[in-house]
Amino acid sequence: MLMNTFAALCAGFALNIIIGSPPGILNPENSVPSFLMKIERRLKDQYQESSEAHRMAGVVILIVAILLFAGIPTALMLLIYQASPVLALAIDCYLSWASFSMMRTKNELSALSRCLADGKTDKARVHLSKLTGLRCEDMNEDELIKRGVECAADCCADNVGGVLFYTALFGGAGGIFYRTVSLLRRSYSTRSSASDDFGTAAHKLWTVLDFVPAHIASVMAVLASSIYGLETEDCFDVYKRDRKNLQAAVLAPCRCVIASALGITLTRKTVFKDGNIQFLTIGDDIEISTPEDVRYAAEIMFAAGFFMLLLFGALKLTFVLLMI
Repeated sequence: MLMNTFAALCAGFALNIIIGSPPGILNPENSVPSFLMKIERRLKDQYQESSEAHRMAGVVILIVAILLFAGIPTALMLLIYQASPVLALAIDCYLSWASFSMMRTKNELSALSRCLADGKTDKARVHLSKLTGLRCEDMNEDELIKRGVECAADCCADNVGGVLFYTALFGGAGGIFYRTVSLLRRSYSTRSSASDDFGTAAHKLWTVLDFVPAHIASVMAVLASSIYGLETEDCFDVYKRDRKNLQAAVLAPCRCVIASALGITLTRKTVFKDGNIQFLTIGDDIEISTPEDVRYAAEIMFAAGFFMLLLFGALKLTFVLLMI
């Protein structure tokens, strides 16, 4: 069983690079948000219009989603393991594969970079909207670039670091569990503030789950940046200084180190504090942002993922060999 989880880790990563993500409803990026919309409409009729009731509904949504997308496949895999280890391994590998969307993110970011370099701003907005789920019609070129870099950094911490970490620990079941929580959290984060209470449970659980892998991913991102010849001396200093300037704190490590390596600031957040308006940013405005920054960020994300695969795979394989 331990060797199965190692095989699932390698197979899921490789399949995502070679084939991309699973199609249609087989891809959690499609099925989880669709499920969320359907069950939330039903629950809204059952719960009162209050923050407490909506938070309780969010707990119910989270539990049901985990059982449906992670619990049932895992139970099926365990039940058939004794009868057909090969079929159980195939299910494990599929769950791992379905957890990744790294190559989709990289391809969309590459297309975003090319469109911006060619002056095709409208097409660039379409690619960014596909990745983030945000409305991008009013974004100028500079904001599109910075949002693209943020997307690469967030994918490095979340879809790459988080999925690799939990797949290494628990196989495809761990990867799909983490990915389900992550997708629920992301679905709520791109919607209106009216949905914040529904997403509280998913956001809190995701914050706990991603804390360790996000910090490991940031270290690997610094390593990848140095290999690409970027300046990495101030990466961790920028992280210490700016890590609190982002609401989703576990995404801050990768955003800070990638912004520092590129020498740019990311999109600023406006806050009202002590009677004054303050602008919180990540990074230093050393270089003028260019479309190449998006491409570099995507390459850093991909390289960091490869380094994490080697790290987690080596640790997992060592553990398996010691247990034999």
